[in-house]
Amino acid sequence: MSTTAKSNAKSTTRRKPVQSAQERPAAQVVQFPLFAPKPRQTAPQEVQVVVCECGSDAVRVRCLPDPAAIVRMMDETFGTLGWTRRYYFADGRLWCGVGVYHPLMNNFAIKDAAAPAGKLQISNPDKWKENGSFLAAASLWGAGSDVMALPSMTMGGAVIEPVYQRTAKGQSDQPTGYRLHGALTVDKLLRADDGHIIGVQFLQGERKVVWQAE
Repeated sequence: MSTTAKSNAKSTTRRKPVQSAQERPAAQVVQFPLFAPKPRQTAPQEVQVVVCECGSDAVRVRCLPDPAAIVRMMDETFGTLGWTRRYYFADGRLWCGVGVYHPLMNNFAIKDAAAPAGKLQISNPDKWKENGSFLAAASLWGAGSDVMALPSMTMGGAVIEPVYQRTAKGQSDQPTGYRLHGALTVDKLLRADDGHIIGVQFLQGERKVVWQAE
């Protein structure tokens, strides 16, 4: 009668040797301030002119970066995958958080802002909440910050014209309001040695209008 012998040998699992403290890779030393690329200066053609208010003898405007230009600037500086943005409501306002990826964090560092306060004659106020909060948050990373730092600018009545209301009897004698008699565009940005803007040259048709910081 044949018998089969069973092996009592136990299988063994080879364990990796424990690394000593000297063999472990050293953690990367973090030195502050952390480096982040600086976006370029805003070009004149990347600036929009928005009317704040217009009266019989003067008009007050504000220069703002074109949101599409700021997107391009962020792509140029951080790469299309190197930054992100998000929107959320807080304190009754729409906020935008613009984040820049940092390898040491393995995540995005976020800076948040709401649209700048102030009176602006904008056809779509809801869209301005979105665009304005994005411009403000992106400027915290330097994109468009040179233009966002500018105050509102007041210019004389030569650039405005009265608006009259037409009735069934014809045009009214008294103006019902005032407006720019032609669109203002930014022709040149005058800068100090450190790069901040100290003056703006506007074009209105062939007319040149210059604003200088006090």
